[in-house]
Amino acid sequence: MELKLTRRRFGQLALASTTVAAVGVVLDKTLAQSNTSTLILGIRSGIANNNTPTNLDSNTTDLGDASQTNDPSALQPIIVESFNVSTQEIKTVLTTPPILETCEQLSGFVSINGKLIAAASNICARKKKDKKVRLIDLNSLETVSISGLKNKENVYQLLRLTDGSLAGLVIKEKGRGSSRIVTIDLNTGQITDRSKIPEQKRVTAVAECPDGSFYGIDTDKVGEISLFQIGQEQSKKLKSQGKALNNGCDGLVCTSSNELFALVGFRYESPQHVDKINKDNGEMETIKGFNVAKITLA
Repeated sequence: MELKLTRRRFGQLALASTTVAAVGVVLDKTLAQSNTSTLILGIRSGIANNNTPTNLDSNTTDLGDASQTNDPSALQPIIVESFNVSTQEIKTVLTTPPILETCEQLSGFVSINGKLIAAASNICARKKKDKKVRLIDLNSLETVSISGLKNKENVYQLLRLTDGSLAGLVIKEKGRGSSRIVTIDLNTGQITDRSKIPEQKRVTAVAECPDGSFYGIDTDKVGEISLFQIGQEQSKKLKSQGKALNNGCDGLVCTSSNELFALVGFRYESPQHVDKINKDNGEMETIKGFNVAKITLA
């Protein structure tokens, strides 16, 4: 990976380098202690998560709206929290030095090959050449820019495939046009098409299960979500206690036992929460609130 540092950021990172190493030890211990239960990791910036609705239409805030930037004057740290599904315990396991730049938004997160990788998208740039997405190694703080995105495309999720490779969900701004799943070279940032998703599906999250099945979350124009298996037409409306979830979906993971968990919420309610999905009927079981932007399995 190529390390790209301004003089200002270099000074900040130099002062905090020992903190990253120390917190990395805490993370290793947390993972080791939870190897018998499902552990979900969440990521957020060092400022309060404003839980902006994730609808993809023009009357809501999306990745292209600079209003999601809370403090345009300073770099922000990135915080990783763990959520133990069995005990419902939430812990902060890693806090980076200030690394998230002005106008950058966390658009993806994955644990892969012993590394924690975040995707940061520039949401303020108006010119195509300035609309960059970079991958950040949260331990080394090395970054690499993603290349191969088309006009008005953005990375909306990172995921680890069952073969150990890194993939991403790429969608058009405001959800217009087809989404696609791509593989990403972690060293160069180059993307390669893997599969396209039908244009009628407005997908905001995907997950691959150990049995090879791909699931996606389809978000309609009012933010209500449905679960479908990629490659099949039928979908199931997702509900919690009989109520349709209407704030989109910011993360989907599939465990070693082929169970699906999603990061979802109701509009204007905070925080979002982790729900377990019944794949047969679409009913959601709320586990606990988890105030993060994106999730991944540890």
